[in-house]
Amino acid sequence: MDARTVTRDLGPYGRLTMQSLADPDTGTVRYQLRCPHVRGSVVMVPALLLADPILAKEPGPIDLYLFARLDNAVSGQRDERPLTINGIELAGRIAVDTRSPYTIDARRTTQNGSTERMPRSSWQLARAVLGTAAEHWAQREDRNTLEGLARQSTAQHYLDIYESALEQRRQAVERAERGVAQAQRDLDQLRILAAPDGTPAAAPS
Repeated sequence: MDARTVTRDLGPYGRLTMQSLADPDTGTVRYQLRCPHVRGSVVMVPALLLADPILAKEPGPIDLYLFARLDNAVSGQRDERPLTINGIELAGRIAVDTRSPYTIDARRTTQNGSTERMPRSSWQLARAVLGTAAEHWAQREDRNTLEGLARQSTAQHYLDIYESALEQRRQAVERAERGVAQAQRDLDQLRILAAPDGTPAAAPS
């Protein structure tokens, strides 16, 4: 899939340039974002990519995740600079309801590993930037294609998991059957030994 570049006017925050590149295997999209006091990339991940299709049969309100730290992103696009707002690196994964993309809660990582809301001015800028990027993703003409790729990729992932679980259950059943057969042989032997004349005792009804 080809890279795309678009710009948006963010009013008092200046112009935002967004260069996006989609992963043809997973449907994820790396957005490189640039405007005053904003540098770096996020990976847009359709929520379908992170959901077990057997358990999540009905779509929920969250339809997109933003990975601000690319080393946590579920794609191979990890060679870009993580997104910073006013020099502050955003924390982890951000859930987005693209019907209201400007409600994003931008957070940063604290020294003890937890997260906290960014300082107000940076938080407002992050909301404007990330909300605009999420809105652009939601309106892409290839969104259905991206979500289809995500659905296919996650189905293959869970297919492997379910096949492995089934094989483990089959092996457990085989072990149980062998155990039952051995227990039956042991009982037959004990009944022979317990019979006064060596005639196997009848199994209890």
